[in-house]
Amino acid sequence: MPRGENLERDRPPREVLAARFGVKPLEPGEHSGNLRIRASREVWEALARLSPLERGRVVAKGLEALGLWKEEEGGT
Repeated sequence: MPRGENLERDRPPREVLAARFGVKPLEPGEHSGNLRIRASREVWEALARLSPLERGRVVAKGLEALGLWKEEEGGT
């Protein structure tokens, strides 16, 4: 039997794995990734104190306020 063949069978569900790391699995339609931003240290530190979900909300509201994006009804 090749190495690793049974990993998928023995791996716990996503929710269990996420709970082990203290995170919530992504909802359908959500995306997580790394982006580089340039901002003052104060802005950077304020963002760093937020949870990933809160950061996403801040970015969405900022883009909407600048007229760069229109949030859909019932969206995040």
